[in-house]
Amino acid sequence: MWHERNNRIGPALVAGAIALVSVSSCAPDAPEGGAPTHPTDRYSLTLEWDAPTTDAVGRPLDDLAGYRLYYSSDPPSEVDAEMVDVGNVTRFTVTDLAAGDYLFAVTALDEDGNESEFSDPLPAEVGP
Repeated sequence: MWHERNNRIGPALVAGAIALVSVSSCAPDAPEGGAPTHPTDRYSLTLEWDAPTTDAVGRPLDDLAGYRLYYSSDPPSEVDAEMVDVGNVTRFTVTDLAAGDYLFAVTALDEDGNESEFSDPLPAEVGP
């Protein structure tokens, strides 16, 4: 599923736990004076995670540079996962998702570009 990363230089990082905050539809605008003529088929999903405070060997993490969010439809693989550099924030909204089942995971990056292992994957069902 989410494979271990190899060929890393420097100390490993530890990504925080990831959690689903909200799922919402991206409904089209209603025509003037009426209701939408078709249901939405795109959704957004907001995720939140804990920032790591130590590296994999327990040393204080003082060079955290940001995060990457990975997601794919079920069943995922590292090869077909979408990757988003989300910057140094711990909450992110993925937009324009089609209805379906997804798995999400986050990694942490340090200033040298070292990337942590994936967080535990979080399953989410999007849509009706």
